[in-house]
Amino acid sequence: MSDQKCGCPCSAFSSMTWAASALGLLYVIFMFFEATTIRWWIMLPLALISFILFNIQRGQTSGTEKTLCAWGYWIILIAFIIHDMCLSGQLVAAYQRLTAAGIPLHG
Repeated sequence: MSDQKCGCPCSAFSSMTWAASALGLLYVIFMFFEATTIRWWIMLPLALISFILFNIQRGQTSGTEKTLCAWGYWIILIAFIIHDMCLSGQLVAAYQRLTAAGIPLHG
């Protein structure tokens, strides 16, 4: 048996990059599930931890890994903003439905 690694650049990625990528991928996949399936309190830590790990690794690596971390950093940031905007829109729509039904929600 030989101890040679495969030659692809991803074989040398650190475990932090792999963890950030996995958490980021979970976050992006979970974005496509609606309302009660995946709750916001699960999504927020996934995005936050992935974002932090990508940010740390962006400054500590070079080459392909640095490029992956930079892309991951921006993808998580943009996905978080879009997801937050969608949730805000759903909250506004729910508020408008309740006030239209005559339910007083404020003093």
